[in-house]
Amino acid sequence: MPRYASIGLSLVALGLIYWSLGGFDPAAPDSGQPVAVQELPTPTTVVRSDVPPADPAQGGPDDGPTFLTSDSEPGFRTETPREARIRLADWEEIRIRRGESFYVALRRVGLDHATIMSLVKACQPHTNLKRVQRGDRFLLSRPEGQFSALRFDLARERYLILSRDEDGIVAEVERYPIEESTRAARGIIETNLFDALKAQGADPALADQMAEILGWKIDFFRDLRRGDSFVVVYQEYLHEDDTVRDPVVLAVSFRNRGHLHEAYRFTNELGLPAYYSPDGTSLERQFLRAPLKYTRISSGFTYRRLHPVTKRYQPHWGVDYVAPTGTPIMATADGTVIRRAYDRASGNTVGLRHGNGYESYYLHLSKYPRGLKVGARVKQGDIIGYVGSTGWATAPHLDYRIKMNGKWVNPKKLSLPPADPVTEERRDAFAARVAQLHALIEGIPEGATTVVLERKTLLGESASTLR
Repeated sequence: MPRYASIGLSLVALGLIYWSLGGFDPAAPDSGQPVAVQELPTPTTVVRSDVPPADPAQGGPDDGPTFLTSDSEPGFRTETPREARIRLADWEEIRIRRGESFYVALRRVGLDHATIMSLVKACQPHTNLKRVQRGDRFLLSRPEGQFSALRFDLARERYLILSRDEDGIVAEVERYPIEESTRAARGIIETNLFDALKAQGADPALADQMAEILGWKIDFFRDLRRGDSFVVVYQEYLHEDDTVRDPVVLAVSFRNRGHLHEAYRFTNELGLPAYYSPDGTSLERQFLRAPLKYTRISSGFTYRRLHPVTKRYQPHWGVDYVAPTGTPIMATADGTVIRRAYDRASGNTVGLRHGNGYESYYLHLSKYPRGLKVGARVKQGDIIGYVGSTGWATAPHLDYRIKMNGKWVNPKKLSLPPADPVTEERRDAFAARVAQLHALIEGIPEGATTVVLERKTLLGESASTLR
């Protein structure tokens, strides 16, 4: 009998340990999305206008953002009634401890089982509270010991606030106000565009955009020379000095090998942002210049190349782009999937048929995106695979090929007509926008690097209430 008693005590001890780690908390609905809890900045008194400001970067009128003043106590967002009623002093911080689940952490501070499970259910459309991590931060309000609200970040721009009303727990997604800064950076190429932007204190992510915008004018893989110069006007989006969105190029002036190339962002006839030269000619083509983001070329199109695997001279009908395994690969033009298969030499391959007799092929992929199959339609820029080294490949890269009327052609020398220019009806608006951006570029002092031209606040937005 003592033996069985010892075993029973051991099982009880193990159960207590398992409970302390959150093992017995009722299963939360699994939304499949992890909680991304970050430091929570103080809410602002600036509130959202019902009519969002027009985007001048896309050629619309620039009336500026609408600011509504608040006479309430500083620190309230008066656009959210539930949150506005909660005094900042009433928020108490809860940090997830080592080995704790969300359920255990809230039980530790005294919340009852029913309330916690109601919070988990209300969060289900937004995040999975089963996947909290050590250090994740929540703010709890419970005046006089009764639960009132819970708040935590979903991402850098968004946070979730859960509060109690007559119908139970409700969840509202809120967005922090974002500071939109219009900036200009002037630089000189010493090694590459990425390093040149970084040296000027500009976001290096601008390199990808500049390469895409001017990709049919400049080959950013081969044409850049030391001493080339550029000026780029762009918008960046910050919240408390942290970047929360990718920057957006408004205008770029690039001098390459003595030739000046310019591009200006303006809304096309479909209401979408596009880039044009100063005379209104579109800088876009039927095909993207490259199927990958900014990378390098290891081998080009040639009729005779020593193959690194077979050790025989043979044609190389494509362009090899070196990139890490898993790098997303984009469809370079609208088309239909005509091949999704494995080949001993080419590895995992995707083939697309486009208009006017063009086909494009993507070789040595590590994997395909979910849902891609023969017959599917894809749009330019859609992800159709990921870089790998399948087949006869010695390192991760993409072998990108194009056929025109059944014959392989050099993708780097492909000449295509531009997209439609600015319409006659919008010529005056385009000319005014170009003049405005050109004046900004010309007004930057020669010795300046990065200049802040304008700042304004984009006010937070509220999602519909989910019950």
